[in-house]
Amino acid sequence: FDQQPVEAWSSIAAYWAAYRATKDQVWVERMERAFQWFLGENQIGAVLYDENTGGCRDGLHFDRVNQNQGAESTLSFLSSLTEWQQINKRQTNQEATIVHIL
Repeated sequence: FDQQPVEAWSSIAAYWAAYRATKDQVWVERMERAFQWFLGENQIGAVLYDENTGGCRDGLHFDRVNQNQGAESTLSFLSSLTEWQQINKRQTNQEATIVHIL
């Protein structure tokens, strides 16, 4: 059952690539769902990102969070955040362009 941040990140990276290739909004929705996993939208409702340390916990067991905050987990969160910010920026710029054209 163990779930690790690198798995969420790999999903986000795949969805980001799919969106860039197709421009289909379904991939943005899936990216958001995968990103929210870090913030408590997971099977046990636990937040993995730690605002105080800037780190990310190492994963979920079926009944608890692994409290370690290793480099791989933190890099997985930060990479996911970067990709999430890129998609949000891209969509905001597209909306601004559309409004400007109108």
